[in-house]
Amino acid sequence: MFRSDAIAYLPLLGTAILATVLFVFLAVIKGRKTAKVSYLTFLALVILISDCVYTVYNPGITNFVLLLLLAAAVLLPYLVMLAFAKPKAEEPKAPLAEEIKKPEIVVEDLKPEEVNLIEKGRSFVAMASDSFGKKDGMQNLLDEINKTFVELTGADGGAVLMVDDFEDSINVKSFTGVFPPPYRLPEDLPHKELRVSTSFKFANFALRDNIFGEIASSGKAEIINSPKNDPRIIENGPEDFLKLGSFIFIPVRLPGRDVVIGLIALSKNPGREFTQEEFDWALTLTGFVESALKTTINFQVYSEKNEISKESKIAENLQNILLPKKLPPLPGISFGSYAVHTEGVCSDSFDVLPVRPDRTSLFLMDVAGKGTNSFLVMSMIRSMIRLLVNTPQPAGTILSLANREICGEVNFEHFASVALINYNAQKKTVQFSSAGTTPVFLYSAQKQTIERKSLASEPLGVEKTTSYKDIQFTVSEGDIIITYTDGLVEALDSAGKQYSLNRLLSIVKTNSKSSGKQIADLVKADMKQFVASEVLHDDQTLLAVKIQ
Repeated sequence: MFRSDAIAYLPLLGTAILATVLFVFLAVIKGRKTAKVSYLTFLALVILISDCVYTVYNPGITNFVLLLLLAAAVLLPYLVMLAFAKPKAEEPKAPLAEEIKKPEIVVEDLKPEEVNLIEKGRSFVAMASDSFGKKDGMQNLLDEINKTFVELTGADGGAVLMVDDFEDSINVKSFTGVFPPPYRLPEDLPHKELRVSTSFKFANFALRDNIFGEIASSGKAEIINSPKNDPRIIENGPEDFLKLGSFIFIPVRLPGRDVVIGLIALSKNPGREFTQEEFDWALTLTGFVESALKTTINFQVYSEKNEISKESKIAENLQNILLPKKLPPLPGISFGSYAVHTEGVCSDSFDVLPVRPDRTSLFLMDVAGKGTNSFLVMSMIRSMIRLLVNTPQPAGTILSLANREICGEVNFEHFASVALINYNAQKKTVQFSSAGTTPVFLYSAQKQTIERKSLASEPLGVEKTTSYKDIQFTVSEGDIIITYTDGLVEALDSAGKQYSLNRLLSIVKTNSKSSGKQIADLVKADMKQFVASEVLHDDQTLLAVKIQ
């Protein structure tokens, strides 16, 4: 079958095999109709396969070439036709779902008044951002809001009121035009137009029993064109400027919290009424007002917190300067103190003054409030007491004089609880006075009991005429005097339980043989264990005086 050089025909067998594989694939393609395959292609492949096989068994280049030309001749006309025939028009593709063009939506042109509303609303938001950091930024914004609502609705007068959560009231912050008061005027207010309008400009109202408070509490906007038929509205007199016309009241909410923070109030003179369209315009514009006020209020809250933090840090540093650093030997007593200051509070202070051989003065003070105002009150009281203890005046008189000066000089409300203790080591007598919540206790070594010596009284700074009483008693060796601020006994653990007075006095009684310093250190250690990692919310101070 093969000559010795028949191995040279192996490529022919390989060609036949590959052509056979190609034939099979083309048959599958044609059967599945995934592409068009001409029958001429199949015929050319059959001739090629036969040519290769025939040549292997009948060697000879002439027969091989002739059969190969035949295969090419069969396929060539088909290829010529494909190359030069007229191109077939491409069928349009079916559009993809996302490519389907949606019908064009024709938007009706905005009406001029709607464009006007949008522009005014944008101006509120822009003005809110411009108000940041300006002293009168909020007031200017409220005045612009009031003016815009009056112009938009054709009102004769308007007012913007803001809710004060702390005072549970709603206060007039902006006023313009003619606005007959829809509430009962004070009986002693003369019915003069200027007096009435001036009174309204600075008025504040409870959140009940008046139209402003009722609307703010309900949170429902109203248009009232017949005020005489509304029992919530009061007409105050026959004077023309007091006669009622028409009103619009719209609550202003804090977006995102649905909390009413203010009220837009508009009025028209008698004979004129608000239309439903004007009411709708005002409602729409209120949405822009709410966004503008939220921006401004949020910035104010952030700014105030930041300012308070800075102020409190300064006051805290100053507070630490005032605390006694090193005490001279104190005749007849062993003294101990425990003081922990809470960041940003600045309320406690104490001092120990060995002023004369027959008087060692100790005072402990707890000032209400935070920041530099509290520090100012603290430093004023401290200075007066340090000055007055050098005189023969008793403790009650010293506190009364300090109270009179605080009430007369300080124009902001800050109160102070104080305990002033004067000890005479020669006679072993204690003479003291206290104001507010700072108590004085005495542990009797002889009786082994603890007794409260201080009486209830008003803090310093409440009433100028307050007179503070002197209390005097004799002590013996081993007795212990204790005074502290309420931040100590009111400290909370992780379960919300208070440290308590009983726990403090139990430590004093159990460790009555210890020195004043040791007792203070024991209270400190016990407090640290009690509160653990809980945050303190008030200063803590304790003074322990052990009689020797």
